[in-house]
Amino acid sequence: MSIKISRLSFDYLPKTNNTVHALHDVSCEIKGKSITAIVGHTGSGKSTLIQTLNALILPSSGEVVVDDFVITSKKKKNKQIKELRKHIAVVFQFPEYQLFEETIEKDVAFGLKNYGMKEPEAIEEAHKALSMVGIDESFYKRSPLELSGGEKRRVAIAGILVLNPDILVLDEPTAGLDPEGMNMVMDLIHTLNEQGKTIIIVSHDMELVLNIATDVIVLNDGKIVYQGNPQSLFELDAKELSLEIPQLYLFAKELIKKGLNINISNIRDIPSLFKEIERVRK
Repeated sequence: MSIKISRLSFDYLPKTNNTVHALHDVSCEIKGKSITAIVGHTGSGKSTLIQTLNALILPSSGEVVVDDFVITSKKKKNKQIKELRKHIAVVFQFPEYQLFEETIEKDVAFGLKNYGMKEPEAIEEAHKALSMVGIDESFYKRSPLELSGGEKRRVAIAGILVLNPDILVLDEPTAGLDPEGMNMVMDLIHTLNEQGKTIIIVSHDMELVLNIATDVIVLNDGKIVYQGNPQSLFELDAKELSLEIPQLYLFAKELIKKGLNINISNIRDIPSLFKEIERVRK
């Protein structure tokens, strides 16, 4: 399931002296079954863009098309929003804001109950989703408030996965996590993508983008300034876009300065860097 965005604009406080133009004439396509990273400096429009994808906010102009669903500025045309949110779901940066029930299993089951499923069946499905994100059954009847940051992140993701969306949007999925938590989230993203789900990641972590994304969209002042693969992005002067260049690429560029004619577009991780060095030396 792909997403087509056409001439999308969004203004906060429109028609006032304090209007903020968050998005300007944005057009792009997020391919189905991809892992697409949306990046950019703070205030570039990333969070606004992902909120338009399932009509949490409506565009000021333009449209978003998700399969047969169309989101526009005209409220009367935005039908079946509840159905749309079964297909595309968002996990925000601060998962504690999404956890409110007295137990973890009830929190994850809430969405299914909201769609009419009986509680016993919803709890059973919640257990399956919690198992997918690596939460042990000994946690099921605990309060969400007792969890660590990484555990809250995984429970929030389970609360979305239980609805079986086709598209999963993750806002800063590894922020504040220790290396073990980061690796677990990255493995989960890969697994879900292999199962056919489209994954959209909003992140400041360029190492994550390099390691996991198949496509990248760069926003700057509410406009798209780059869309392509992560390797080609980091061949550019990312500093001009206020992006932090991954250490791996900084090292690769130093090797090039020293006369090693490696191809950066072939590099994605340490093994691929070694392979590229070996290719050049041969």
